[in-house]
Amino acid sequence: MKRIVTLSTLILLAVLTTHAAVPTAFVDDLVYTLDYEHRTAEVASNPKSTGDIVIPEQIKDGEGKIYTVTSLSENAFKGCKGVSSIVLPSSIRQLYRSSLEGTGVFANRELWKDGALYIDGCLIAVDKSIPKPKFIVADGTRVIAGGAFLGNKVVTAVVIPESVSRIDAFTFRDCKSLQKVTFGKHITSIGRDAFTGSGIYQNEKKWKKGILYVDSCLIAVNKELPAKVQYKTPYRLIAEGAFANNAVIQSIELSPLLEVLPAACFYECNDLRTVKLPESLREIGTFAFYRCALLKDVKVPENVKKVGAGAFYECTALPALVLPASVDTIGTACFFGCKMFTTFAFPQKLKYIGDGAFAGCVRMESPKLPATLETLGKQCFAGCTAIEQVNIPEKVVAIPEEAFVGCNHIYKVTLPDNLYAIHNAAFRGCGLLERIVIPDRTFAVGKEAFSGCASLEQVSFGEDLHTIDDRAFADCRRLEELKMTNEITSIGAGAFEGCYGLRKIELPKKLRYIDREAFRECRALREIKLPKGLERIGARAFALCKQLRKVELPTKLKEVGEEAFRDCEMLPSFQIALPDDCIVGKNAFKGCKD
Repeated sequence: MKRIVTLSTLILLAVLTTHAAVPTAFVDDLVYTLDYEHRTAEVASNPKSTGDIVIPEQIKDGEGKIYTVTSLSENAFKGCKGVSSIVLPSSIRQLYRSSLEGTGVFANRELWKDGALYIDGCLIAVDKSIPKPKFIVADGTRVIAGGAFLGNKVVTAVVIPESVSRIDAFTFRDCKSLQKVTFGKHITSIGRDAFTGSGIYQNEKKWKKGILYVDSCLIAVNKELPAKVQYKTPYRLIAEGAFANNAVIQSIELSPLLEVLPAACFYECNDLRTVKLPESLREIGTFAFYRCALLKDVKVPENVKKVGAGAFYECTALPALVLPASVDTIGTACFFGCKMFTTFAFPQKLKYIGDGAFAGCVRMESPKLPATLETLGKQCFAGCTAIEQVNIPEKVVAIPEEAFVGCNHIYKVTLPDNLYAIHNAAFRGCGLLERIVIPDRTFAVGKEAFSGCASLEQVSFGEDLHTIDDRAFADCRRLEELKMTNEITSIGAGAFEGCYGLRKIELPKKLRYIDREAFRECRALREIKLPKGLERIGARAFALCKQLRKVELPTKLKEVGEEAFRDCEMLPSFQIALPDDCIVGKNAFKGCKD
């Protein structure tokens, strides 16, 4: 039996760190899941909802960004007996029978008409009380819920009006008597397992050489599918997951009428090696070739404008791929783990590279990012160990979290003038990086941004830099000199911890706080001149600076943390003058020279 894979499960498989969280928003007592890339929102599970529910067409997150509400999750209000009514906006494009099962709305028989429950143009469910076995979906219906007919043993035929554009997942699953569904070219997509277990699915006469067709659409394949598939019937649609987990197919030529390769189409087809995509194709769906480990030969046609998240996730045999110039978005985890990738021609109109898009592409050479690029996603090139140089285009205004983490052969990075932030662990572990120039407009360097860059010798700080966060440059052992700009007001915990070669520091005049362990174990540091406005020195801030000989404490200093200068063996503690009202922590100067 084919494994059932929900889209939410697939997205979880693409999460690249165990600490990553699905972005959500809480608006008017409802929880929504947010899609940053497409600016859409889905009503998440809200198990405690009661009363009258009104779902808006748009919501705002905590930053004021607007998202269009397009769907309800499978468990959005499931089992909420206290939900007495619900209003669905016209923006809803997808929901499920289970979204409302167990609610007061679902149980209210006054809302049902001739065995069907409609809410605001959406067909939610159909039961066995339909007056005729042939069911005609009401004109003007916008959406048929996934699983709307699930398990119905009465219905034999269904007519779908032109106002409906999608047949969703599980819509007709296990409808044992169903033999005919009529829909035209207005249907543009068919969800996973929409017909599995139905009378149509079980009717052997409807299968042709291992393929089930319904109304010129390829719905499913079975174990009789040959290893080499060439189109015979000119189908215009393929259902989501139609070939998923097929262990037989090795090569396929797709219909020339096909415009969209749907989500999870060839999901984990472990023996698939060659795919001929038609010139008519304009979209490759989410996880279309997910973990097709032997896929080597596929050419993306010129008309393709969109490649979905995880489309080639862990296609470990794929040596290279050329995307058309018209592609402006490379989605989340699109080429994650493509270990044989060597070169990649970035589309010349590319604007967006999603989270983890090329993470783990260990053989991919230095990327030539186009000038059109505006956004890099988190972990976009994480673990790409063959990259040696990277030039970030001028339109990119932030380096996201872990963008180049573990790229241990990068030795040169050029940052754009308009960059405003380098986020957490952006270049962590880039062990060959020798020099970095932080642009003048950069406001903050995040946690561990350059930690573990053991070859880093020079850092130029921009004029507008305000914050150096925790462990930003920790363990940069070749770093010898630092001259910080005057706008910096705080130095984070462990910011320069373990910088063994650091011997000279010029601290900013506006500095107010040096956090704990900021310069811990800077073994070569001999002298430190603290700015007059400094108010606090955190715990162990200069501990184990064994060559430190001279420190001048400012008169405005209010606190010296515990063990702040512990084991600074060359520092004469008797020469240190402390302000009268300064609070000195336990063992602040223990181990210093008597």
